[in-house]
Amino acid sequence: MDDSLEDCPICHITFDDTLRRPRTLPCGHTLCTPCINELKEQGSVKCPICRASHAVPEMGQFPISYITEGFIKRLRGSASLPPKPGKQAPPPVTQPSPKAITGLSRRAQSLLQEQELKVLAAIRSCEEEQSQLADYLTTLIGWDSRQQRMEDELQTLVDQSKSAREVVRREVSRVKGKQEEVQQREQQLNATLQALRMATTRHEAYEIIEDAAHLAEEDSQRTKDFLGMFPDVHAVTTVAKVAEASRAALQAAAAASASIQAALEAAGTTAAAVGDSSLPATLAEASSIADRLQVLLTPPLTTEDLFSLRQPAKGMVEAGLVFAVHEVEGRSRYARISLEDGRLHLHSLQAQAPPSCAVTLQMVEVVPAGPPCEVFMDLEWPGSAARRVVVSLPQYTPLGLQFVLLCSGQRGACYANSRLFEVWDQGRPGEYVVGGDYQTGNGWGGAALLPHLDQGEYWQSGQAGAVGGWWGGDSAQGAQFYITTRDHRPGVQYDIFGKVVRGLEVVVAAARHRPITEVTVEQCGVLLSR
Repeated sequence: MDDSLEDCPICHITFDDTLRRPRTLPCGHTLCTPCINELKEQGSVKCPICRASHAVPEMGQFPISYITEGFIKRLRGSASLPPKPGKQAPPPVTQPSPKAITGLSRRAQSLLQEQELKVLAAIRSCEEEQSQLADYLTTLIGWDSRQQRMEDELQTLVDQSKSAREVVRREVSRVKGKQEEVQQREQQLNATLQALRMATTRHEAYEIIEDAAHLAEEDSQRTKDFLGMFPDVHAVTTVAKVAEASRAALQAAAAASASIQAALEAAGTTAAAVGDSSLPATLAEASSIADRLQVLLTPPLTTEDLFSLRQPAKGMVEAGLVFAVHEVEGRSRYARISLEDGRLHLHSLQAQAPPSCAVTLQMVEVVPAGPPCEVFMDLEWPGSAARRVVVSLPQYTPLGLQFVLLCSGQRGACYANSRLFEVWDQGRPGEYVVGGDYQTGNGWGGAALLPHLDQGEYWQSGQAGAVGGWWGGDSAQGAQFYITTRDHRPGVQYDIFGKVVRGLEVVVAAARHRPITEVTVEQCGVLLSR
């Protein structure tokens, strides 16, 4: 193997964005699509590099490595790739052949070249369609094989069920026989009871007593034998195991059939039907059959699934495929939801759309309407990676609500990428840092989002970690805030609406950095809870 990242390490042919798209295995190694298809065997692929075995995804293909594709496109955009020894893929036809026909005017030659370019574009389109159809065919064949295996497993279960029913029938026959035996014993005991009550002479009484004692002893032994005979362990465990396996198989078969049926129906839908509101919104944005299948087979997600962190919701969050969508100034923006330290974090809204395979929830369904809640900021500066600061907003205040809106970006303005711009009382009791100017970054901006911010029920504090509103001598700068980094006597800091509950040491370190204007809020957001 050589170190050419733009080549498949197996066939040594350069990746492309049609037939030889790079696909990444779960072990991290990247191969071209034909090589992976050749390695498929009984629903799994063994990596030829590290020998790790991976199950083929339900869609039949491993995910495309868009990073590798982007890297190759960038290389091709900056300079032509040097030729590689060994096997080479045939060069794609991208330019018209030069016209050496004599007797044609320049106009005619130009028209010929123009039409040739159109035909070449149509050929490339056909090649892309062929590639997508080949991938889709592989997926269908994989589904067919999976259904065949399921049919075989179900047939095995049917055979096991018949055997279990035969075991049950034998047990039913044994129980009925035992019922008759017990009924006869009961009749015999009743007759003995009547004889004991009707005895009139001593001799008759002693005979009946002797018979009754023998019968009672015999019945006691039969009762012990009865308890050892029923229930039959083999019959019960056999039926229970077959029943459980049958239920699981039926559920799996129903889910698989439903997903495949939905995918097949949608894959054949016309372009006009793609825009139907009954279909997923991201389906219309999918640019290939594989993307459309990914959208259709992505399980629906509810807020209950999200907050309970049931599977597959938890796995999707951990994979970075869950987003909250919110309309800001007439445009949809998206907030990624992550799982960190066992808590759901909603990151600030961004204009970039999520992957087509991601699922989205409305932001109003997940984000708290206002305090009490917790928000976070990730501070970074030269020489220090981003570190998290978590601020608790223990009660509702107008400043606290505005703080939530600016951490999530719901009103458009956001603290993300803003800077701290001042340190007051440096090195003295009551030291604090000031930030929140999301407009200019120098303390002269940061307009308020809400009116009447001074009408809230705020409190005073002398402890480090207090978070309060900073007006900067101008009430129009109502989005600015300060965080104390040193204790002071009580009653010095005013307009407190929150406190740092984690990461105060990060704020203290930021206050020591010079210049303070290099300290940036790299990311911010809201901690979710239900």
